[in-house]
Amino acid sequence: MDSKDEGNDARQEEEVKVIVMNYGKWKDSKALSELLRQKGVSFLKVQKARQLSFGFVHFRSKEERAEAFPKLQGIEWNGETLEVKDALPKKSMKPMRKRNKREPDEKQQEGQQEEQQEDVSQRDVRDVVTPWASVPYDEQLERKEAEMKKVLIKIVRQTRKEFGKKEKRVAQDQRNIAKKKRKLEKEQEENAEQVKQEKVEKPAEVYVDDAKPQYAFKIPKWLNSHGSLFVVANNVLYSRAHEADTGMPWTRVADATDVVAIVSFGSDLVAAKTDNVIYALKPDLNEGLSWEKICSGPEGSQITSFASLRGTLLSCTSDGKIYKQEGTGRFASGEWKLLGEVPGATIIGLHNGYLYALNATAPWSRAPLDGTALEALKFETFDVAMPQSLGITSHNTLFILLAPEALQFVQQDGTVKASVALTEEIKGATFTGFASHNGLCCPMDSIHASPVTEGYRNKCEFSFGFDNEDKPCVGFRLGLFREGSVVVSKPDECINVSQEMKEVCAVMQNILETSDVPVYNVNTKSGVWRVLTVRQSVSTGELMVMVQVNPATKTSEERAAVKDLVVKRLTDESNSFKITSIYVQEYDGLSAPSDNDPVEHVFGKTKLEEHLLGMRFSVSPNAFFQVNTRGAEKLYSLVKQYANADEHTLLYDVCCGTGTIGICASKGVGKVVGIEICKPATDDAEVNAVLNDVKNVSFVNSKAEDVMKGLLQKKRDESEKHLNRVVAIVDPPRAGLHHQVLRALRACPPVERIVYVSCNPTNSLVRDAVTLCGPSTKSIQGQAFEPVHAVPVDMFPHTPHCEMIIVFDRVKTE
Repeated sequence: MDSKDEGNDARQEEEVKVIVMNYGKWKDSKALSELLRQKGVSFLKVQKARQLSFGFVHFRSKEERAEAFPKLQGIEWNGETLEVKDALPKKSMKPMRKRNKREPDEKQQEGQQEEQQEDVSQRDVRDVVTPWASVPYDEQLERKEAEMKKVLIKIVRQTRKEFGKKEKRVAQDQRNIAKKKRKLEKEQEENAEQVKQEKVEKPAEVYVDDAKPQYAFKIPKWLNSHGSLFVVANNVLYSRAHEADTGMPWTRVADATDVVAIVSFGSDLVAAKTDNVIYALKPDLNEGLSWEKICSGPEGSQITSFASLRGTLLSCTSDGKIYKQEGTGRFASGEWKLLGEVPGATIIGLHNGYLYALNATAPWSRAPLDGTALEALKFETFDVAMPQSLGITSHNTLFILLAPEALQFVQQDGTVKASVALTEEIKGATFTGFASHNGLCCPMDSIHASPVTEGYRNKCEFSFGFDNEDKPCVGFRLGLFREGSVVVSKPDECINVSQEMKEVCAVMQNILETSDVPVYNVNTKSGVWRVLTVRQSVSTGELMVMVQVNPATKTSEERAAVKDLVVKRLTDESNSFKITSIYVQEYDGLSAPSDNDPVEHVFGKTKLEEHLLGMRFSVSPNAFFQVNTRGAEKLYSLVKQYANADEHTLLYDVCCGTGTIGICASKGVGKVVGIEICKPATDDAEVNAVLNDVKNVSFVNSKAEDVMKGLLQKKRDESEKHLNRVVAIVDPPRAGLHHQVLRALRACPPVERIVYVSCNPTNSLVRDAVTLCGPSTKSIQGQAFEPVHAVPVDMFPHTPHCEMIIVFDRVKTE
């Protein structure tokens, strides 16, 4: 076969594969291959590289892939349903091959690149800026909540992994010490006759008691379980870990009067009561747990059992009918659709790609969870003898059955792998609910929706470039195209941009079309117009504009003319908007400027005023301010609630920006200290404190990593003696907290709580959480923290991004 045929085969192979997103870092291709064969899935091969969390399943034809796709979506593996998507073309898990000097000439290379590179000029700006714009908002919230739940599970896994590494190091150290001890003992025995001593005293520094380790190593309790089991016994909700440990007690969680069914649904524990109304158990740091009404169950029949399938709530009623709730998740309409019926069944549960239906005495039935399962369930008899069961759930490869006297851990062929007798707390009780829940690191609120979903951005950065017809354009950047030019598209279809901002862009677009001032070219480094930044106050309606231009090759007169042109056109009385402030930034650097790079004020007010939670804030052009004003009010209210600060609290606001969080949380707090690297932001913060007559707030303009350790260890004067509690609020950029800040927080015992506000929870939050909560090392000292509560907040509707608040408390020493 010649190389051309091989290339065609490779392209065909690329076209008939799917990507498994939740494959698992340390699983190999063999593990999934065996599972697919067991499930009767036809495929060509499984492709997986270690340490990557995804893998590929290849097929012989498109028809084979189409047939397998719904089957794959219904397979449960590693405790969760496979997340399967169509694989993008021209992607490979192999590392990029370095180009050989003898490869084809540049023109041929360029042709290949053009063939492989996506034509960004054909992208839709709406899909780039707001990729979820066509997704119903309730479904967006469900997706984000599910993703935040995965973040909490990931924190558990990553932190447990670090403790596992430490455990291995400790064990190795002890083996080395024991080896050294044996060697010394042998030498002492050999020299005993020479030294004529009945007993040689062993050096204290190498002595190890065989009965005890040299030093204890304990894994925190919140990491000891891979998840929890829940049971309702005599109107009380109890929980315990999944593991088949006979000595593990059941712990009382909450009152469960009249509860007849429970299930883990999304991030909530959901229950049905005798009134056939569905409730969710809602945690609160200060008030404990309570049941909050969600919706009503199917009319005419009492719910007896629940299951959760692909974000949809399933219910089994007393007459053996199985329904699904229409819509998506807990935001569904409440309408119920009949999926199937198993006469006499009162219990349902999911396991390994099937929905099982049963009662305490009758044979089991099951329906495959294929691509049509949420439209209709096709039940068949499950001809395997299983123990008597009052409830069913699963964990990894095992059923977990609630029997009258024990928990039974059972294989799919009916083999009982372990039987754990029920402990005194629930022994002999009347059971009315049984469920399992994945190992979240802490309780999590249901996601808080954004109060505004359209036109919510108070700041937008628009690029100057060229549209798909190579005409100068101002709008959102789609990517690089052709000879390094920036491809942009007008923001007219972007629903997260206000009408006023779109109209500002339209005026700047007119300037591009009617003036001879050229757009900046990133390839030649020539041209003038670079970036247009627009800020808008939701409360006052003020508009601030900053235009970034390239001053290179321009005389002072030409530069002044550009500024005059901007001011004249943006302040024209015929405009439908009114500009209150204009800045121009001259910048000839290659990368983006820093927040401290100078800007020139050329028109109107120097600051923009915004209001949050009844307080006034002055915002300069480069200062950080949350882009969703109404969402920020929701976010900051929650931060203040979970900081739980009072007059005896010293509150640190790390990465404070313009001081918004600290000032909003300052009422009733002993003292607030804000830390921020951006000088314009701290200048604004000090002005904001004066604007709101806040006396107990001060600000430090510095890198947090440079000053945190000194501030935390600083001896307090007499006026601060009453501050006996230290809480830190951290709101870092997407990169997360600097390692030195994490070390300082961890090493300072007075800090007993951290309220972490993350705009990048899937990445930097997980990494920082592991540092705060993981084992001590040579560089990380101090008692660890543990996550106690999480709160997702949607600040960016119509995009996949989500903000997350997570509360860490210092672990108390025993």
